[in-house]
Amino acid sequence: MGIRRAFTLIELLVVIAIIAVLMAIIMPALKKAKELGQGAACRANLKNYALGLYMYLGDNDEKFCDPSSCYFSQATPYPVEQGLSSPIHLRWCNGDLYLRNHPQYGGLIYPYLVDAKAFICPTFAGISRRTSQDHFYQAEAAKLKNYLPWYNYTMNAYLGTNSSGKWVKKLSEVKRPGQTFAFTEESALVDTRYNVSGLNDTFMIPGSESMIQGWLSHPTVKGSYRNIKPGPEGVGPFWDVIAGFHHAPTADPLGGKGNCAFLDGHVAPHRRSETFPISWPN
Repeated sequence: MGIRRAFTLIELLVVIAIIAVLMAIIMPALKKAKELGQGAACRANLKNYALGLYMYLGDNDEKFCDPSSCYFSQATPYPVEQGLSSPIHLRWCNGDLYLRNHPQYGGLIYPYLVDAKAFICPTFAGISRRTSQDHFYQAEAAKLKNYLPWYNYTMNAYLGTNSSGKWVKKLSEVKRPGQTFAFTEESALVDTRYNVSGLNDTFMIPGSESMIQGWLSHPTVKGSYRNIKPGPEGVGPFWDVIAGFHHAPTADPLGGKGNCAFLDGHVAPHRRSETFPISWPN
């Protein structure tokens, strides 16, 4: 019977080094594959949102609903929101209002979204468990009884009714359906150069009408609303911006893209700097 020879220390170190090199090669590929899978799931979710909105418009003479009631039947507090001074801004992570489990709180669009696999991007679900920089969230998150991030897809606030009546009320009034999103995904992260708020309600609104007029008349625009950019080099920060966490650089978690469902039914990723051009329907 031959004598078994044990591994020498040098041989073990070589094996460990080879495994480390293989892991260094494989892990980025696995991370990329995971990101691609999560991005595909997110786009599928938003595709269902686009289809749901079209069904709603078909049943309602092409009239958009009030974006503040797309998820919920009321903007005023429900009994389960007692103790919160600004409850509508925390509904995205309030498990007591998760519509899958509490459909009685559902608003006008919700019945048309029941086929959506999820109301939240899987990438965002991971980010939101780590942090939210929104000022409403930071002020009152500790009061939440059931913290559960469950949605981050929000409706374009320039579609539907508002007090001035200047924003579009019907699909036929939108000049560029293929370039105007109906729903997009927002982030819980804040970059004060670009946005003053993170995800905090049911709708995406880059700014008020006075801000819009300031942007449109700003020298950086040069006759084209597509040149409107936030930040000190442009027209100042927006209120809300498109999420930028898909394929974002490590040093810039908002430097990637966010998915948008457009009024012609297609879904595509866009950068936060494009927030105003693809939300403004006029």
